Amino acid sequence: MAKRTFQLSDREIGAFRRRESSSRDSAEVKRLQAVRLYGSGRAVSDIQDVTGCSASSLRRWTGRYRAEGLAGLSAPHAGSAYNARKLSAEQQLDLQQRLHSYRPDQVIAASLRISQGQFWTVSDLDQVVEQWYGVVYADKGSYRNLFHACGFSYQQAAGAYQSRPSEADIADFEAELEKK
Repeated sequence: MAKRTFQLSDREIGAFRRRESSSRDSAEVKRLQAVRLYGSGRAVSDIQDVTGCSASSLRRWTGRYRAEGLAGLSAPHAGSAYNARKLSAEQQLDLQQRLHSYRPDQVIAASLRISQGQFWTVSDLDQVVEQWYGVVYADKGSYRNLFHACGFSYQQAAGAYQSRPSEADIADFEAELEKK
């Protein structure tokens, strides 16, 4: 078995502990604990039991710590929830007013719409946010969050079959069955 080369000094362990106690992000604390325990010589299986992380995550986090220090283990949007916002509060208010004032068919060309344009969809919102504000979100969940922030509720489409035969076709089929 190979000897572990990654080892933390007492000073580094103290820095990890201070950061763990000051962090409010549970995922960050998990990363910090896992790397601290690994650098203290604990067995990988023990670290997995304590933190619930995988061995591959532990290797990745250790590599990030080696490359970037404690900053490599911090939360990507540390400090404030507003850091993750791509639209300012004013833009979000403007978006809310526009969404309530217009239907998709009034602002999006028919060739670009997926839906009929009567009700706003995630794909419609994706297009107008990029068109109006030059912002693109990587995750579709962000558009659903925008809908919620703008006062819209999630509505699931009714379960209507697109390929269902017409009532006349069904009546003809049933009449044909009765003849036999």
